[in-house]
Amino acid sequence: MQPLRIMEKTEYFIAKTFANLEPLLAEELTALGAQNCQIMSRAVAFEGDMAMMYRANYFCRTALRILWRQSKFTFVNNRQFYEQIFDFPAEHFLREDGTLVVHATNVDSIFKTPLYASLLAKDAICDRFRDKYNERPSVDKEDPDVQFFLHVYKNEAQLFVDSSGESLHKRGYKLRNHPAPINEVVAAAMIKLSGWHGECDFIDPMCGGGTLIVEAAMQALNIPAGFFRREYGFMRWKNFDKELWKAVRKEADIRDDVPIDFYGSDINGRFLDIAESNIISARLKDFVKLARKDVVTTKPVRTPAVVMMNPPYGERLQVDDLSELYASIGSTLKHNYSGCRAFIISSDTDALKAIGLHPFLQKTLYNGPIECRYVGYELFSGDRKAHVINKKSKQ
Repeated sequence: MQPLRIMEKTEYFIAKTFANLEPLLAEELTALGAQNCQIMSRAVAFEGDMAMMYRANYFCRTALRILWRQSKFTFVNNRQFYEQIFDFPAEHFLREDGTLVVHATNVDSIFKTPLYASLLAKDAICDRFRDKYNERPSVDKEDPDVQFFLHVYKNEAQLFVDSSGESLHKRGYKLRNHPAPINEVVAAAMIKLSGWHGECDFIDPMCGGGTLIVEAAMQALNIPAGFFRREYGFMRWKNFDKELWKAVRKEADIRDDVPIDFYGSDINGRFLDIAESNIISARLKDFVKLARKDVVTTKPVRTPAVVMMNPPYGERLQVDDLSELYASIGSTLKHNYSGCRAFIISSDTDALKAIGLHPFLQKTLYNGPIECRYVGYELFSGDRKAHVINKKSKQ
């Protein structure tokens, strides 16, 4: 059976992300060719065709999920809602013997709970299949063939089909997980917000599972975010276009070398083993130099360099004295990394104060559900006031 080409015209999508990453995601989507990007809360709406949908899933580093809107309608009662969902041609995506799940959000509507809205929508989709084929798909909440997302606000509903499947932060290169990992989407955003574009060495002296190093190397080498991922939600659709998907992947312009190095270290040998496994899985071993070191003994091989870290902040890894640890980080940065720029993420604002350096960048980011501060420091030797005056005189 030939795949159905049901998206020749421009369609409406929503790309989901974490709070405060929407502008970065909008920039990525625009660069990929998305039209009419509109920043929303933890999301960016955009327009495009099937290729653009594939492209967003494959290339976007700051997207968590790409949803394709199938229906938008108003309703005044349960019956109208059911009939509108029933009329949606779900058979374009789902086979009679396939599996589905419907997720719903519900705000100020006639439905008391989002669960009831999702159950009614599921019944409408399955009843359509029973009427057309005398067979109906089944529900699978763990690993469905097709995921539907239903957004209900007052008397308006929007039905989306999820093109991503698992969250896009699951890049596919991680063989082992650190007990307190940085989310890959957040790591990619940290790198973008730093202003680093691969022009100097990248150092993570508390590398844990290696996520920051891998994401930095992938950006420098122009490796697509989804390069190592083997499955997306759209691959299970009846209208999956294999040839178009191949063409989109060929758009990648991957570099085979860069004139910089990536350095990772950690005091914990077990964590370093995790990092090495993930770096090898991402085919980056030739670019990354790993060593077991205490952060206070680290220093750049050459300057300038960018140093970035996700130190413990007491949420999932316990540390005896966070303030003491952060004070030692601040001292190390000041004395060992002069001429570099440093970036740190942490949920402990008091511990961050113990670093004792004046940040030039401060942003609120979310590492999953954890609210964090992301701070950047320009590192120099001597007096800060003299440094600022000297810097201005050179401009």
